[in-house]
Amino acid sequence: MLAMRAVSDSDPREAPLSPDQRSRQKRLLLLLAGVGLAFLFGLFNHPPIPSMEPRFAEAVREMAARGQYLIPIKNGVPYIEYPPLYFWLSLAGKLIGLPVAAAIRLPGAAAFLLWLFWLFRLQKLVRPQWPAVLLPLTCAALPSVLYNFFTAQSDSVLILGVLIAFMGFVRFRKREGPFGFPWELWLGIALAVAAKGPVGLVLTLPIMGLEILSAAFFDLPEHNSAGTGRLAWAWREAWRLRPAHGLGLVLLLNGPWYIAAGLTVGWEFCRAVLVYQNFTRFFIGFDHLQPWWYYLKTLWPDLFPLSVLFPFGLLIAWKRRRYFLFRLCGLWALFTIVFFSFSQSKQGKYIFPAAPAVAILGLLAVEAFHSEVFRRRTFRFLQTWAAFLLTLFAVLVIAVLPFYSSRIGGVEGFRTVRSAVEARPGRLVTYLWPRSMMLYELGAPLPYVRSARELYEKIHGGEIKPGDYVLVNRKYLPGRGAPKPLVLSPAPRPPFMDLVLTAKAEGRLDLYRILPGAEKVSIPATPSPPKHYWWEKFDTD
Repeated sequence: MLAMRAVSDSDPREAPLSPDQRSRQKRLLLLLAGVGLAFLFGLFNHPPIPSMEPRFAEAVREMAARGQYLIPIKNGVPYIEYPPLYFWLSLAGKLIGLPVAAAIRLPGAAAFLLWLFWLFRLQKLVRPQWPAVLLPLTCAALPSVLYNFFTAQSDSVLILGVLIAFMGFVRFRKREGPFGFPWELWLGIALAVAAKGPVGLVLTLPIMGLEILSAAFFDLPEHNSAGTGRLAWAWREAWRLRPAHGLGLVLLLNGPWYIAAGLTVGWEFCRAVLVYQNFTRFFIGFDHLQPWWYYLKTLWPDLFPLSVLFPFGLLIAWKRRRYFLFRLCGLWALFTIVFFSFSQSKQGKYIFPAAPAVAILGLLAVEAFHSEVFRRRTFRFLQTWAAFLLTLFAVLVIAVLPFYSSRIGGVEGFRTVRSAVEARPGRLVTYLWPRSMMLYELGAPLPYVRSARELYEKIHGGEIKPGDYVLVNRKYLPGRGAPKPLVLSPAPRPPFMDLVLTAKAEGRLDLYRILPGAEKVSIPATPSPPKHYWWEKFDTD
């Protein structure tokens, strides 16, 4: 049986701390505690932040109001963007008495604190000679990652699950602890899948498999040079992960919801959640369309300053590919970036599950310099930068953000619309599908029409009556540059409709009151509305 070189980078263990180092470590730990306090304040002191938070706020509000806890609901229809875990965690906060805006942020805040804890554990395992909180501190100060955890986003739980999975993999490969079954690894994967679906598998298992395969060729003793022997070792090492049992655990923890959802609302819902969200959008893309090089542009500001060191870390990782940590972090970062580069739909946050790998590679690049003075000063600079950014973040959240809360997402504009409708009651109808912030502020469900033809058909049929209201985003009026099928033509005007007010909320919104003369208008021969797709019976934002 082939033997393998011990999975170790041959680094010295942690040296005793000097009094000055202990004092600095305590200050940095207090800083991280202060950031946690800022997250606590941030739960309550502002309304939902576009574009992500309103969708969670509205879905949780409707689920709680309807007593419908199995499937996320928005504007009265099933919501297919994400699996239910983040909604369930938010509902738990709502049911214990938190306001909706606080309840939807609570899972992200908890995920952030747990992420820092697992980063601390990971550093102690792979680089105990670094300053004690270097990795969690510098990762916490990655600008876009910090914002991602601060706002309600299911990606925060995905990022946490991926880190837990890789922590379990590191322990497994370093033979740390008993491994009859690598529970930490598989529970991390199960959490990632529960947060975002099958992508939780894609961002973990292939990377682990590639690491084991590369270890067979780069890290085995020279006398085991036969190709078949290397592949046989890699197969045995991968099988030690207990993939059959692990995948069974992932299915056991995630599968029952899909079955229950299919039986409750139909199997097309499951098809939409699994196929449309994970495959159709990946290969075809209907939104967030970006070129293949998109992440070469977003990586630098999103993960600054460690992103500046990242290319040097990759180079060093290639040169030291015989060592486990370098090899794993290089594969972890590159696979994630390359995988999402193939997707038609891209957002900067998609690659954040690899943020720990990018950070470790950046720090390893500093460590590779021969000058001990340079390393020490650079590590101190990174800690100082992180302390500055996190302090600035805490000040903005606690002292500045509350003063701008009424301007977030057009809250004032929506409340102006609501006051006008309440002053002279009538049914409110929106032109085109109402967005999440509109639903959250004006109340759901909100009926909507997809064309002027449909609007006047419903007026003639009595479904929409004089005295009711139509709310239109001004960009869809004639001459505003919207695609022709989306233009509301003919434009609302007297004596058929009366402009009540214009509000600044998610753009300029015009509120029209329907007049009796609208019943006499012939149904316009406007262009047909955009084609209906099968998944549009559900809400996809």
